[in-house]
Amino acid sequence: MAARSDAIVLEKRKGIAYITFNRPKVLNAFRPMDYYLLDDLVNDCDQDPKVRAIIFTGKGRAWSVGDDVAVAVRGPAQRKLVAEDPVQALMWDGKYLELAMSRRLIATQQTCKTLLNSGKVAIAAVNGICYIAEYLYAMDFVLAAEHATFAQGDVKVGICPIGSSTQLAPRVLGRRRATELLLKAELIPAQEACRLGLVNQVVPAERLMEEAEALARQVSRYSASAIKLTKILMTKAQELPLQEGLEQEVLMCGLSLQSGDYERYARKFLAKSGATEHKGARRSTARRERTVPAARPAAGARRTASPRAAGRAARSK
Repeated sequence: MAARSDAIVLEKRKGIAYITFNRPKVLNAFRPMDYYLLDDLVNDCDQDPKVRAIIFTGKGRAWSVGDDVAVAVRGPAQRKLVAEDPVQALMWDGKYLELAMSRRLIATQQTCKTLLNSGKVAIAAVNGICYIAEYLYAMDFVLAAEHATFAQGDVKVGICPIGSSTQLAPRVLGRRRATELLLKAELIPAQEACRLGLVNQVVPAERLMEEAEALARQVSRYSASAIKLTKILMTKAQELPLQEGLEQEVLMCGLSLQSGDYERYARKFLAKSGATEHKGARRSTARRERTVPAARPAAGARRTASPRAAGRAARSK
């Protein structure tokens, strides 16, 4: 199945959903509408029982450079208003930008929350330039091509980091490393992003999607319920006192046992183990029968002639 838009492509194949940012001419920059679209597509994947993993990547030489700055440039009407009444223009711009950014912020935060609490495995396959790191904090795995570069340059352009960055980055990276990324706002290579903990693994560009798909297939073999509950617990671990977190762990474990996945695994394991032991026992017994030497007669005991020797003796008589 494939669903297309001007900006994003969603394709589903064999239990894996592929979400591709699809504006390569502008390095996959996001307009406000694209944030809402991405949120809709992530929700679609989350609600599809056939989807077990989601791989996010970009077309062309970028994963995404983040906001499309052309959207923030004033048109002729706004430029005229600035010339005639700069105070009113500032108030209008402030209200418009506040509304637009609030909606974009809410959409981005909602996407991140969906990914964090989903039973699907979220994998970012970063194929190049990535200036929209806020989504990476909510991913379960981040793989990067060797030539990929990363930055979160919000403070450099005069705004506070948004899209859950100030809340998720310290939780994922730790306060010191999050500060290094968010406040220095520098462009960093893939290996440095791996050192900071933003990236799990750096791979050759030609193997990026192959590695992402292999990872998706591996983790997708496990219980969706167990994956979902584990992710929820890890998120709660960052906000709950230890004792409450341990109590939640007991509760979630009980819920996972009720799903039936563990019982099915146990039955399958026992059936396989039993069959292996039975066949092994037969082979072992046959081996012992072939290798046990014939018993020797006791000293002084009369030997019993074999049937063939007895026949020869009878004919000679």
